[in-house]
Amino acid sequence: MPKVASILKAADPWLKFLILAGTVAYLVEISTGASATETAHPVFWWWQCFIAVCFTVEYVLRWVDDAQDHYGWHYPHSALGFIDLISIAPFWIGFCLPADWLHLIRTLRVFRLLKFFRYSRSLQLVALGFYRAAPALQPLCFSMSVIGIFCSVAVFETEHVAQPDKFTNLFDAVYFTMVTVATVGYGDLSPVTTLGRTIVMFTFISGLAVFAGILGVLGSSFFKVMEEEIDPLIDPLEEFRKERERQLIRWPDPDAEVATPG
Repeated sequence: MPKVASILKAADPWLKFLILAGTVAYLVEISTGASATETAHPVFWWWQCFIAVCFTVEYVLRWVDDAQDHYGWHYPHSALGFIDLISIAPFWIGFCLPADWLHLIRTLRVFRLLKFFRYSRSLQLVALGFYRAAPALQPLCFSMSVIGIFCSVAVFETEHVAQPDKFTNLFDAVYFTMVTVATVGYGDLSPVTTLGRTIVMFTFISGLAVFAGILGVLGSSFFKVMEEEIDPLIDPLEEFRKERERQLIRWPDPDAEVATPG
């Protein structure tokens, strides 16, 4: 079987063009109202079909290329494989969903822009920064989740009786908590009871402290990545593999440490 790596390399400039052209076409489609009906402006439909077919062919060729190299079917469950999959999956899934869902499915076309991750070293470095920060972010995110769940249920319990028209269900309380912790404060929901306001003050202080810790971890990780990987010869994708090995050494899988019977 002939090597397909050279074909994919030659097609890269055209794939970049299709990524941008598909996104621009979708923005024009929704801006002009062409997506309001299924029959209006069929040129947009055929253009999206052409792009989806091209990306599907690319996805299959990368499977073949991966089978030919030493990785051995590494591509399908890699980050690049996942990005390529979500760039084509919405188009084909749309044929199996009700018409009411199609407008939402169309919005997933924007995720095709993530395909630039393959070609942009800067995006790869940003992703590497997130990946290196993941172990430190896990306890912080868990703490934030505990605070958020507590505030949501506590506010709902205290405000549901006082404001049944605003805090009608738990989702309203979750929405209010997220807006509060994010310091957005839309003002459409607010507590009126003394206990509810006390809970919100506790949530704001503790949640903001944890949120600041998350930002600090991310900032430190990004600074180290940009500082260490300034060498243009370093491959960020290869650093993902090295970082994975380092994390396995620091935090080994407990299931893998089960002693085998002698």
